[in-house]
Amino acid sequence: MIKQVGKGAVTVAAVVALSGCGGTDPDGAKPSASPSPSPTSVDAMLGGTWGTQSATWSSGPGGVFVLRIEGAKVELTGDRHCRGNAAREDGVHVIRLTCDDGNTDRSVGRVYGLTAHGMTVEWEGFGADSFERAT
Repeated sequence: MIKQVGKGAVTVAAVVALSGCGGTDPDGAKPSASPSPSPTSVDAMLGGTWGTQSATWSSGPGGVFVLRIEGAKVELTGDRHCRGNAAREDGVHVIRLTCDDGNTDRSVGRVYGLTAHGMTVEWEGFGADSFERAT
């Protein structure tokens, strides 16, 4: 049990470090107190920054990576960089990504077990990743 708690703390710390939570955007402007709503078919609970350290790619270990979801836009960063979108399809959140290097391990994923603190993404033809929300 202690090992799992330690792993979770490491994951959250790594996610915060990778997500660049500096309090300002690149132009130096402070973010607004509350994000402006945008029309999307994705639940607000899915939005935010998520991290995992158990990631692997078909070519080997993947290390820590971060999944950012803002509205319908999705970005995966870490050992690889991928962008795409999220939408609700047949009652399930679906993430579709295209990686800069052409890797397709995580091109289509379905979100299961979404809570305020975690979720699992089952990637078609690859496996699942468990994510924790970065705070």
